[in-house]
Amino acid sequence: MTPAVSVVMPVYDAEAYLGLALDSILAQTFLDFELIAVDDGSRDGSRALLERCAARDPRVRVIARPHAGVSATLNAGLAFARGALIARMDADDVAHPERLARQVAHLRAHREIVALGAEVEVIDPQGWPIRTLGVPLDHDAIDTALLRGRGEALVHPVAMFRREALEVVGGYRGAFDHAEDIDLYLRLAERGRLANLPETLLQYRHHLRNTTHACEHEHRRIVNEVLREARLRRGLDAAPSLGLPPAATDTSAIDYWCEWVRQAVIGGNLATARKHAFAVLRAEPVRWRSWQLLLRALLGLRVEFVKRWLARARSVTNPQVAGE
Repeated sequence: MTPAVSVVMPVYDAEAYLGLALDSILAQTFLDFELIAVDDGSRDGSRALLERCAARDPRVRVIARPHAGVSATLNAGLAFARGALIARMDADDVAHPERLARQVAHLRAHREIVALGAEVEVIDPQGWPIRTLGVPLDHDAIDTALLRGRGEALVHPVAMFRREALEVVGGYRGAFDHAEDIDLYLRLAERGRLANLPETLLQYRHHLRNTTHACEHEHRRIVNEVLREARLRRGLDAAPSLGLPPAATDTSAIDYWCEWVRQAVIGGNLATARKHAFAVLRAEPVRWRSWQLLLRALLGLRVEFVKRWLARARSVTNPQVAGE
């Protein structure tokens, strides 16, 4: 019997988180689905874990192939998919039990929508909450954000597509790996409507092996190419200033810890902020930003207020600062 939904999950060296991701899909309240897990030449125990899962649950199909990159892996999964709806899922995230049910119901009620996302909760590598992302909900807002290079306007691992729309636009394009989601969304937006549900339906894990984290320079370059091509395709000015500036330097682990502190404070998750602030302090105990971030994490203040407080404190101990 043909399933209503095909969940396509690319897997590459994801053993550390893969079990949680698989369990979250197999625990869905919506039961009429197949899970197509495409192992992209993993070097860890991912493939063995997938095969054990498939042996236990007939809804799971495993495809093993040599390492070829994310777009080729996703297209391989699409080629085996049988459902009229295609749900994306990453091997390091955790789906809410109602995710498929809510998205299927919305797409069945709104035939004009070709791609549907949802709100997500960003979590750190250990699953600690950072913040709810805050995604735009309607087509125009999503499309505008995408044309500014904001791929998070429709978070890829929580997206659900109409299979026929994916076939019309030709699926993923390998030339745009690292920005394959923005490229696909912009092409789909020219064929139908995009939308996000306001409900949080996925825990979206950030860690240093995320594709865009590990390939920052390449990601920014390709996003600019995607945006220029999309604007030309739509007859718009292809000014490069609308894209993303190239990264000046590689982003370090400490830089990401710092960003997680800032985002966790904004999200009100101070325990997470403090954990990463102490990690920054241990790594860079003599840098001013380390103490600034720690104070922000401890007090839950926005950085501008922390800076003012610290400036006043410095002026008391060093009167020359006040006159600078």
